[in-house]
Amino acid sequence: MSNKLSLKEKLSYGLSDTAYNLVFTVVSTYLMFYYTDVAGLSLESVGLLFLIVRVLDAFASPIFGILIDRTNSKYGKARPWFLWLAIPFGIITVLSFAVGYFDDSYKLAYAYITYILLNIIFAGINVPISAMLPSLTANPLERSSANMFRNIGGQIGVLVSGVVVLPLVIFFGGGTNQKGFIFTMGIFSVLSVIMFLLTFRNTRERVQYDQGKPVPFRDSIKALLPNFPWWMLALTNFVIFIGVVAKGSTMIFFFKYNMGNEGMSSLANGINAGAMIIGMLLVPFIVKKMKNRNLVLIGLLVSILGQIVMWMGSMEPSLALTLFGVALGSFGLGAAQSTVFVMFADTVDFGEWKFGVRAQGLLTAAGTIGIQFGAGIAGALTSKILAKGGFVANMVQTESALQAITTNFVWIPAIAFAICMLFIYMYRIDFVQSQMRAELTERRAAQ
Repeated sequence: MSNKLSLKEKLSYGLSDTAYNLVFTVVSTYLMFYYTDVAGLSLESVGLLFLIVRVLDAFASPIFGILIDRTNSKYGKARPWFLWLAIPFGIITVLSFAVGYFDDSYKLAYAYITYILLNIIFAGINVPISAMLPSLTANPLERSSANMFRNIGGQIGVLVSGVVVLPLVIFFGGGTNQKGFIFTMGIFSVLSVIMFLLTFRNTRERVQYDQGKPVPFRDSIKALLPNFPWWMLALTNFVIFIGVVAKGSTMIFFFKYNMGNEGMSSLANGINAGAMIIGMLLVPFIVKKMKNRNLVLIGLLVSILGQIVMWMGSMEPSLALTLFGVALGSFGLGAAQSTVFVMFADTVDFGEWKFGVRAQGLLTAAGTIGIQFGAGIAGALTSKILAKGGFVANMVQTESALQAITTNFVWIPAIAFAICMLFIYMYRIDFVQSQMRAELTERRAAQ
């Protein structure tokens, strides 16, 4: 089977991340706002909820990775999970935004139940997106191209969510945010289910190891524990998502309270997604001239500069300068994050090359543990900083509360991106990639 991917297949693969991010963006950006300002839960209880559920959820991703490695269906290993989980994904998404309909004594318990289920289903349908990339093709340039479509598709989901969520909530709510959120998420859920099913229908898994037999758990661990490049990427995911979630979850607070213009948060989200798409679009062209590792380092540096520009804009205050900082930071982050996903696929090849085990499910899924822990810590950290600063929802904020919002939105991401540069500097697969691919091609041909 050819390693060349058709445009239709690349577009369909990209739809999987559009479907995921259409919903995930709302959850990561607006769920804290929904829980506190709409459902009426306390900031402290929401912060604890985020931390507990994220830590528990971190184990869901590797479990799904192991299940993918042990899946041996006629549809492949990762692909059938889109078929199996698309509809549950849509249902739990809507239910998660129904907290406000419950009596106050039941709201927190209901939030725990739905948020736990939501994150489990999120893991179950997100892990196959990454796990399928190494199986789509063995051609590194085709992988990079497919990953570009995936990440651009994801950012389209981010863009749509960021721009239209609040207007739709207002339109459908008619003055009632609870009603507006439930109708909006209903629409997003239906669209996501359709896109996941299109991904299932139009993609194929081409690269098979050992005739597609299930990979024993012990062998999967053998490909994971000594895989140093994988550990560097996993740590990068952990730290980078502390920054990403801290920034995303406080964006609406920053523009509402610090900049005095809540409506600008939708524009900022749109600029954020658009700039990330531009950064991602350039990756397949840049990687022809530059090592993946170096591209990520440059992207992270640009992201840090963007954070500093945002801070300068908030000090003026200058809305234009702040939005330019959003664009600059997102441009660099788009290039960096897009490339990291490709590098995870390379660690699957590295595990097969060094240890004789192709554990694509566990390696790509376990890599998301860092994302889950990072997001969980960010949720707890941001709420703790806001509470310590004296933040009170829907009130005029004190100077300390405004500074707490700035810390979450500007400085935590900047510090996180700087730490990630240290991990990426120690990633070295790029220097042995040609030898690795040549030897793997010989081994597979001999099987």
